[in-house]
Amino acid sequence: MNKYLKITLKIAVSLLLILYLVYTIDFSRSLDLILASNSYFFGLSIALIILNYVFSSLRWKYLILSEKKISLFYLIKLYLIGSFFNNFLPTSIGGDAYKILKLGEKIDSRTDAFTATFLERFLGMIALLVISIFGVISFSDSNYLNFIFGFIGVLIAFFLFLAFYPKFRFDHKFFNKIFSILDKIHSSFMRYKKHPLLLVYSFISSILVQILSVLSQFVLFLAVGVSLPLAYSFFAFPIIFLSGYAIPSLNGLGSQDVLYQNFFLFININKEAIIASSLLYHLARFIVSLIGGLIYIIDKKHE
Repeated sequence: MNKYLKITLKIAVSLLLILYLVYTIDFSRSLDLILASNSYFFGLSIALIILNYVFSSLRWKYLILSEKKISLFYLIKLYLIGSFFNNFLPTSIGGDAYKILKLGEKIDSRTDAFTATFLERFLGMIALLVISIFGVISFSDSNYLNFIFGFIGVLIAFFLFLAFYPKFRFDHKFFNKIFSILDKIHSSFMRYKKHPLLLVYSFISSILVQILSVLSQFVLFLAVGVSLPLAYSFFAFPIIFLSGYAIPSLNGLGSQDVLYQNFFLFININKEAIIASSLLYHLARFIVSLIGGLIYIIDKKHE
């Protein structure tokens, strides 16, 4: 699909989903809840998002295989700038492209930069699934548990395939694009064969990152006067995040809000409060991303 067509599609999907929400809820009530929200919890959410980026940068640092020393502060800067670009690019992957570009220039290896950034994302997704499992077990919903175990089954099958992938690979013009992606994934993991502890440290950091992500959204429900079951939160928020990758949208606008509505209506949370919390999360992330925008402008002036 043409790049510009993809962008147009994602913008269109976001607009359609937002229009759907506007016509299916009392939007003025959601705005009232936002205006009356607790500023302490909103500030706490912003602090948790920043802390999330710090631990995400630490995870990224563990995965950079380079003789050049890269400071944690530099990686935090790149993370914040990447989040700023996500406001204008069609997916959060757009910010990753900037991070790969700048890190590649810094360590003189675009391959090492791609590998570290890809694995940082991938380990984050695995951590999301692990946290969801604990959440759904605590919440004790067998239907969701089956759903999660299905995900685990697919993940195990993927790793087994990856381990034996070179034996299955063959040349065919129809599959070459798929194989080129799998080649990158396989080579990424093989590069860490001699550094298993780095993967362990990165995974532990990923768990902390995802816990912070859940809490940064959990407190925004508290900001509008809703106390979510904590166990359900640790199930729902990671699945919402993962599901967001499958829905084309502009940095989660529309798609996140609809997913919020579907998951939290299930536990009888008021529609308007759900959307108010989701919009507050968009706003909190946007405010944090402005720090990245400011850093980008300052760096450009000093180049």
